[in-house]
Amino acid sequence: MTDEPDSARHSDSTRPPRLSTDGGETGPQLPALPPPDESPTRILALSGAAVSSSHRDTITAMVDSLDPDVLVATEPQASIVGPALNRKFDFDMLEVGTGMRPDVAVTDEDRCVVIALPMGEEPLDPERIASRVGISSVGEDLADVATTSQICLIDQSVSLSVDPYARSATLEGLHTYRGRVPDNWWTARTVHLSTALRAGFTTTRSHGDDGDSQFVGVGTSNADLGVGTAADTTQATLVALYSNGAVDVSEIDPQKFGLRGVPEIGPTRFETLRDAGITTVDGLADTPLRQLTELSGLGRTSASTVQTAAEAQSTNTVLPTGDDSLPNQEPVFIDIETDGLNPSTAWLIGVLDGGPEDGHYMSFREQAVGDGSHLKAFMTWLTGAAAGRPVVAWNGYQFDFPVITEQLQQHHPDLVEAWTDRYQFDALWWATKKNGGNAALPGRTNKLEHVADALGWEPSTNGIDGESVAKLYTAYRSQVAGDTHAGTVVEPDWDRLERYCEDDVRALATIYKHLEAAARRDSETKTPTGENSSQGSLADFS
Repeated sequence: MTDEPDSARHSDSTRPPRLSTDGGETGPQLPALPPPDESPTRILALSGAAVSSSHRDTITAMVDSLDPDVLVATEPQASIVGPALNRKFDFDMLEVGTGMRPDVAVTDEDRCVVIALPMGEEPLDPERIASRVGISSVGEDLADVATTSQICLIDQSVSLSVDPYARSATLEGLHTYRGRVPDNWWTARTVHLSTALRAGFTTTRSHGDDGDSQFVGVGTSNADLGVGTAADTTQATLVALYSNGAVDVSEIDPQKFGLRGVPEIGPTRFETLRDAGITTVDGLADTPLRQLTELSGLGRTSASTVQTAAEAQSTNTVLPTGDDSLPNQEPVFIDIETDGLNPSTAWLIGVLDGGPEDGHYMSFREQAVGDGSHLKAFMTWLTGAAAGRPVVAWNGYQFDFPVITEQLQQHHPDLVEAWTDRYQFDALWWATKKNGGNAALPGRTNKLEHVADALGWEPSTNGIDGESVAKLYTAYRSQVAGDTHAGTVVEPDWDRLERYCEDDVRALATIYKHLEAAARRDSETKTPTGENSSQGSLADFS
């Protein structure tokens, strides 16, 4: 499963290739997973370019929705971010490279100290920082702040120098930066954010006995990545920090929030609605349809489409928009985990037999790297106990279904026909694409977790997504293949990864249940001939 039908696999957007960085290699290790049940510190990096190119209401809706603990203004035009957010938010706003003193914020219960470095090269003074913000958990030695709180440093000097021909990259500015950071802050729990690194770029540097330090990009990069690489256009980045040093980075599109986040509302239609006094999603949902049809550029069909989409978001419900039917047999829900953007393996197939709450979950996972026996086990169950039932996935036509086909062709070609002949149903495609779409979905995007979350689904795992799982598996596979330094192979927490996959199929079943309910409601409003009753149509214009 991936979340968007036209996007790269396991990614919200196509990114430039990530190039290797110099130094910092250690023995066998795996990317850290967040501690179970821990709420992260959420830092939103927002550029002035995003603010200047978006309406203030759109930016406000984004910030309200993301609800960060700290906001960091980034270039270009970082200085306009604070003034543009003219309403009072319950978080601190920081800016890097301004003034002579660091900009500091402390999250609840002194859990994390976020420090935006000032201009110049003067070293940070931990005692001054601790006393200035009044960290209650620090004892008599104020310099010992790193032992009581997680440290997040934000700088603008660490950048990337790339040799696109050698496909190598070097972090520049590290020597100067290293001299500004106290020695006892170089631990695995300290995270280093740079506004001069491309949003989403991550790398680690080893510091001997101090462990590895993570550098995470939250801005833009001037590095020349070579011919064919995409320009850096990220305008907002959400970073989730966990106490063990685990980091989750999400690139955010401001135009997915507020009225701009409603399907089929572009810049022109957005301004038309605002001129009519319609400034929020709730307001659009509540506006009489007749009033909408009188606006420039909005006929009855377009007005009905955007209003239904707004109502779905406003009420967190699935609403019918088409006449196509769902499968008439009990579905089998599936989700797969792979090794990245262009998968060479589907090492886990998660299956849910039944509903979202009480359905039986089964995990078909490879027991050794490259072993395809789990594929055969999956097909044995599917053609036996689940014979004849439709197989349902989210964005399955673009991802799950063809990937399983490729894997069967590689490992069990005799089973390919049984798989391709099976009724395969993509719930996302049915809702949004088939014959113009059959349902309006809630959530700020059509990503599985966003839609399911809007419908009230709560996952049992936290801080994990398809990309992080793929990275973890790839690191494990490299150890097994001997691509890392000699040492004991570190096993991932397979149970937790399987629970993540289970979360996804239960989320899918949750959405499917709401699709069924919407389809039933739609059929109840139709006359015996299948047409909407005139009473219902007149009500639209009341």
